[in-house]
Amino acid sequence: MKLDMRELPAEPLSGRLSLDPAVCMFERRGEISVNYGAFTKAVARAGLLIAAIALLAACSAGKAVLQEPSPVNNPEWPLDNTGERIEWIRNIADSHDLGSAGGFWRRLRELVAGEDKHGLVTPYGVLVDKAGRLFVTDPGAHAVHCTDMVKGRYFVIGGEGSQLFRTPIGLAQDERGRVYITDSTLGMVFRYDPEDASLKPLLAKRLGRPTGIAFHPQSRLLYVVDTLAGQVVAVDQGGVERKRFGSQGEEPIQFNRPTDITVNARGEILVLDALNFRVSVLSPEGQLVRQFGEPGDAVGYFSRPKGIAVDSSNNIYVGDSQQDMIQVFDDDGALISTFGKNGVGRGRFWMPSGLFIDSRDYIYVTDTYNKRLQIFRHLTDRENETQGEPDFEKTQ
Repeated sequence: MKLDMRELPAEPLSGRLSLDPAVCMFERRGEISVNYGAFTKAVARAGLLIAAIALLAACSAGKAVLQEPSPVNNPEWPLDNTGERIEWIRNIADSHDLGSAGGFWRRLRELVAGEDKHGLVTPYGVLVDKAGRLFVTDPGAHAVHCTDMVKGRYFVIGGEGSQLFRTPIGLAQDERGRVYITDSTLGMVFRYDPEDASLKPLLAKRLGRPTGIAFHPQSRLLYVVDTLAGQVVAVDQGGVERKRFGSQGEEPIQFNRPTDITVNARGEILVLDALNFRVSVLSPEGQLVRQFGEPGDAVGYFSRPKGIAVDSSNNIYVGDSQQDMIQVFDDDGALISTFGKNGVGRGRFWMPSGLFIDSRDYIYVTDTYNKRLQIFRHLTDRENETQGEPDFEKTQ
């Protein structure tokens, strides 16, 4: 539950009724008289404090959920003529939006002394795991935000103010729940283990500029995009390089500043080749299967593609940061639909960057310059009556 206390007085509340003469009384010409204005203000503070305790006690009886009052009509975009569509669900901009309400006394302190929010600065990569943890890389904050949506706990990987990261970009997770984070400035991939909160560098040798990263469930290899080298590097979970394919260029098996990578249900690898303005679909061995995409600023073309993801139907979602929209293609690369446009409202973007789609087809888009994460859902006709917020109590 998010508590919006912006209607309270701007002046921080003391949290107690002070009877100190300096607060409630003043001395004039040797006489002590009551300062009724200060006294009234102190009583008002006490009343607000009591109300806050009652409100927070009521809230603490429930669980922390990712939910807020929704408009009657959320924006929707049809995918085809079968009733399938994309529906906007909500925005997330800070740790309170992320469901991190904290403990009872911490919330009380924030209420009377000012909220301690952790806002997104320049969100980029995003991942949601089966345990209900939401990870967001934030190059502007040099941090990776994590919120346990089930427990309502927010933290920064590596600890707040640690500055372990310089430019964290991509996120992936292996079959054991360990999270891999690329840092494009440090040229490194880090591994974070939620079991013991350990964070360690993975690679023995730094890459030029690692950005996108994906875990292949069949081979159990991590495929890392090296944007500077124009290559895809496959490493095992011990950080040992197993294969490398591609080179800088415009030929079919070459890449020109690739930015992101994902794996579909068949185990094919999809590489977003940004400055070749195309998507390359490859086998796990690096053999070209098919390509699609052309440069342009119209629907169906790529201007500045940044993020890529695949849903449960193998539809391909590509975020274009220049056109400020998400384009949806079928498995063969034919355009199905688009959603979003430039702006700050619901379903509008200002440089969409990272994309992630969970197993229930909730779509997570980092809206970088709007400093937020937007959540959508791919709905089929049979799901019309069961739409709504992600239930992080359920595993994916």
